[in-house]
Amino acid sequence: MKVKYLKLKNWFLLTVMGALGLSSCHCHKQLAEPQEEPEPAIRDRGEIRVMYGVPTMNFMIRGQVKDTDGRPVKDIRVNMLERNMEVKDGELQGDPERVKEWLDGTAVKTDGDGNFVISNRGIPQEEIKLMVRDVDGSENGEYKNQLFEMKVQQADVDRTGAGGWNQGSFNKEVEIKLENK
Repeated sequence: MKVKYLKLKNWFLLTVMGALGLSSCHCHKQLAEPQEEPEPAIRDRGEIRVMYGVPTMNFMIRGQVKDTDGRPVKDIRVNMLERNMEVKDGELQGDPERVKEWLDGTAVKTDGDGNFVISNRGIPQEEIKLMVRDVDGSENGEYKNQLFEMKVQQADVDRTGAGGWNQGSFNKEVEIKLENK
């Protein structure tokens, strides 16, 4: 009798939870159509995975990378780090194979004027970290890998169209100065 009661109770709870939509979601929506090397390059993160009930925000970071003399530097790789990613001595920490795959897959490259644009959608953050790397050797000068950090100020967040789990858009223009090796 007790087993029948427990089975009936479990069936009832699962039915109610399913009807209320208490499960995770999986989205295969593309953020943007892939383009051939736009000027400046815009990163397309591809698919988004979001669980039901997780707030998200659009991030748009435009910037220019310059050397210590104020000249623009081309072909510098810029990555927007995700939460909890650690950088030590200019290197991203973690499994080397996964780190390399992530850095190569999410980087944008500066154009001839040192400009870059990162377009992303993710969980709102209080601080945004950009990993800036010189990967072309001495072709345009040799620079140290750097971590560029910025606070998310309320003035930089546009709440137009925000509602529900959409927390709005973060838009920021930055200038990054590279240090020589």
